[in-house]
Amino acid sequence: MVKEIERVGIPVTQICAVVDIAKSVGSSRILRGFAITCPVGNPSLSPADEKTSRRRYVEKALDMLTRPGKRGAVEDIL
Repeated sequence: MVKEIERVGIPVTQICAVVDIAKSVGSSRILRGFAITCPVGNPSLSPADEKTSRRRYVEKALDMLTRPGKRGAVEDIL
């Protein structure tokens, strides 16, 4: 599905905790998520800190959209 969306000219960043699956389907922008059950959240954080953490994931994913993708490339939140 991701490859088909990109084929029509729409860039995609896939956020997931199991990057091997994203690689196997040919994703060109992969952002490693926090955990399988909550890829962009962290339930151990306070509500305010979790909101900040989620914002970082979204901002990183959007930043990745501005650069050319490379099949199987994985980035992390630093």
